[in-house]
Amino acid sequence: MSFAASSASAFENPNTNRESGILRPAEFPATAFDTASIKEESSSCSPTTAGRELCVTQGSSATNSPHATTASAVALTEAAPNSGANELVCSTAPTEYTYDRFGSCLGNRPIKLTELKDGNPVGSALLHVSSRLILDRAKLSWKESISIKYESFEGKLTTNTFHVAFTAGCNKSCKMTTASPWTGHLSLAPKQTLSGDVEYNVATPNSGFNGGITTNYKINVMQAGTVPIQPNATWSNPRTIRCDDEVSNVPGCVYPHITPELVLPLSTYKEAAATYLFQQQYSDHPLGTKDEPLHRLANLDAQEANRDRTCVVAAEGAVETPELFVRKSSKIPDDSCDEYPFAASLEGGTPGAYCNDVEFELVDGEWIYAQANSTKPLFKEAQCSRGHVPLDLNSAAGQELGRLVQAQRMIDFDAYTVRIPA
Repeated sequence: MSFAASSASAFENPNTNRESGILRPAEFPATAFDTASIKEESSSCSPTTAGRELCVTQGSSATNSPHATTASAVALTEAAPNSGANELVCSTAPTEYTYDRFGSCLGNRPIKLTELKDGNPVGSALLHVSSRLILDRAKLSWKESISIKYESFEGKLTTNTFHVAFTAGCNKSCKMTTASPWTGHLSLAPKQTLSGDVEYNVATPNSGFNGGITTNYKINVMQAGTVPIQPNATWSNPRTIRCDDEVSNVPGCVYPHITPELVLPLSTYKEAAATYLFQQQYSDHPLGTKDEPLHRLANLDAQEANRDRTCVVAAEGAVETPELFVRKSSKIPDDSCDEYPFAASLEGGTPGAYCNDVEFELVDGEWIYAQANSTKPLFKEAQCSRGHVPLDLNSAAGQELGRLVQAQRMIDFDAYTVRIPA
């Protein structure tokens, strides 16, 4: 989804000869979940009785049959019985997983079973696999719910009842506590569903960028009453899981490719939020958007150094220079320098002389920005902004970033975006 805000409307204030303008927070679409296609998969054929064999195909290869092209609403409902407005909604594409920061789901993966006689197909059956994996931000173990529904069959199968086994696995420091959602092979007849949970556990967290954990899956199918040779279909989740103990020393797991979003409404954070929105709307460097995300900087000394480079503060009455941020305490109570990008980001630390200095006023429900430093006109190429912001709002916005770090398990260098709604 695009985070780019609509452009600010600029004009010159005739009373001050300084540039002013109106900030226009964009209407942002609802959060879209990330998807990824399965790439590692395999299928196979095995003989059953004399002159016959059973072939298993999956994903896009399994949708060639006319009765395999429609997504199963029932399978999706079974996979997500309590879906809410912000809950992960599974994709219906046959090869896609859907993700948020703490979970993934497979909505409707088709598994096609084809029986051959003397090399020619005589009948087929369609199964749908759905799953929902939920990570725990404060644990190194998690569960995944598995569901297999027998949708339909056609032709002249030796028998239309199958015996199905399912096994999950994982790599690196991850081991299976419960590898199968049910014991052995269970009978599955048309319109029936098999379901259960598998469970994973990580003994040693992988810190930082040290190898992600991949989960993988295998289905074994055989026809009832035939020779028990098991055709296999296998695949892997295309996204990896990161488990770490770097956030408050409490271990937990995330899908690290999902970028957290810091939401700071103008109605709550006022001049602080206006500073960040100004940079995103006015500058050629809309930092904190999807195209130019910020990245967490965990080192406190580095954060302080960034802040000192950007916010060179002087008391009201000091002679303005491009570098100095001169407080306007008589106009803005408890005025402070609020830098954006944040000092606690890798993008922070631009020398203050190269930042736009802005102040804000709320007029008839609209936030008006204005050039705040008489020696330094606003310029589009600025890679940072310094806002005149009451200290309590400055601090509150910083605290919200700290809460996001904890809630989303953001380790050093993790990307995140900043959204400023009305």
